[in-house]
Amino acid sequence: MEHYKKSLIVTLIIDRIAMAAWLICIPLVPFIARWYDVYSNKESIFPQFVSCVYTAMIPAGVILFFLNRLLTNIRKEKVFETENVFCLRVFSYCCFAIAAVSAVMAIWRLLALIVVLAFAFIGLLLRVLKNVFEQAVVLREENDLTV
Repeated sequence: MEHYKKSLIVTLIIDRIAMAAWLICIPLVPFIARWYDVYSNKESIFPQFVSCVYTAMIPAGVILFFLNRLLTNIRKEKVFETENVFCLRVFSYCCFAIAAVSAVMAIWRLLALIVVLAFAFIGLLLRVLKNVFEQAVVLREENDLTV
């Protein structure tokens, strides 16, 4: 059980570091896009790149926020709760949103299709996990009503 708690704390710390990195990256997007344009040896897609990255950063930030909520609930030993099912639902929708934004980016750079496929697959896996959690919540609630 001790290993479980340590792992959870490490995951919470990593999520908070990712939140800080997300905040730091917001003003750096134009510089990264300019760097990409210079070294890509292709036509400039600076405005498209910046627009797509900023758009994708919204669901990415939402994922980080709800991941913190989910991990906090698990730390409080609230595992099979409706709120956690909601968090998993949000994760999957955000992954699909990032996949959609990346699909738009694929108009200019085909390599973005890898991101599309990755996030669509992760979104699909999260939907399955959400459905499993949803059934577990129903079973727990039925079990709690049984006296």
